[in-house]
Amino acid sequence: MFKSPPPLPRYFVLQSIAISVFIISLVCAGAGPYTEPRTTADYLFISDVSRSMLARNYCSEPTLLDRSKQVMHRIVSGVPEGRYGIMAFARLAFPITHMTYDHAYLHDAIEKGLYVGLIFEATATGIANALSEAATKKQELAGIYGNIKHVILLSDGHMEGDWRVELESPLAALRQTGVKVLAVGIGNPGETPIPRMEGEKCIDELLEADRRPLRFPLGDDLLNFIATETQGRYFGEGGTDDLVRYLRQETLEELPEQAEFDAAQQRDISAVFLLTAAIALLGFLLL
Repeated sequence: MFKSPPPLPRYFVLQSIAISVFIISLVCAGAGPYTEPRTTADYLFISDVSRSMLARNYCSEPTLLDRSKQVMHRIVSGVPEGRYGIMAFARLAFPITHMTYDHAYLHDAIEKGLYVGLIFEATATGIANALSEAATKKQELAGIYGNIKHVILLSDGHMEGDWRVELESPLAALRQTGVKVLAVGIGNPGETPIPRMEGEKCIDELLEADRRPLRFPLGDDLLNFIATETQGRYFGEGGTDDLVRYLRQETLEELPEQAEFDAAQQRDISAVFLLTAAIALLGFLLL
């Protein structure tokens, strides 16, 4: 009366398969499996850290520099095959990082290493100087910067004076070295003011010069000019996804078969095997 039919043979087969997959997956996960990219490219970020990048409409909003950092984070995450370096500029320009595949280090450098005041006299926006420095570094430090074909310029495009004349020489140098500028305009429609700061605290009063609030327009015409003159592309801040697609489709290049990789290029895939082991264990328990 309490007897039940014996399990079908396939029941034991399924149990054996589940426990075998579980054990094999754990072994594979413990071996530390990883993948290596077959495509890559070198990119140099040129980040504007001049005073105008403190602009925002209200203290509750992120500054233009904060928004610029978010774009950089999204590019690094969206194109993990790339090797990146970071240069900052206001009146002058200089490197913040070396060229590296270590993206954890890059994210940390973006977040903590870029701020207005990083460079002495951050009241001017020396875009021409920054572009000239990028061209010079590619020519004179070919062992470090020689593979750069794309510079990613992030700025509000605020530049006083006759910028077409000032940019003529740097753009010619970039064309000569084969570097294209991918310009990202960081800003708002119309003009954006700078709230005053009292120490670390932002207050909803506007920074003034000659008793008039400082307001900065988005110089997308200037940034578009730079991109066009170097056969690059201009992307608005809202077009970051388009920029990532462009980088992935148009700039990544196949690596030679004999290419050597460092640890920062390797992507850990042990989580895939741990997930497989968990599914197999669940299946075993449900049988």
